[in-house]
Amino acid sequence: MSKVIRIQEDAEAIALSYGSSVSEGIRTMEKLLKKANKKDFDLEDIRNVIRDELESMNRY
Repeated sequence: MSKVIRIQEDAEAIALSYGSSVSEGIRTMEKLLKKANKKDFDLEDIRNVIRDELESMNRY
């Protein structure tokens, strides 16, 4: 299924820098964003665990 939509010219250029077509570029950007969000979430969990462990070690 295809659909005609209007996008800004700079958005088209950005999407085409990620893929050979606008659709492919958008899909690639979505995958990268999901990967980045997942990675950030995991890093924050690790920071929290380390912080908790350091605080508990300081009590001794």
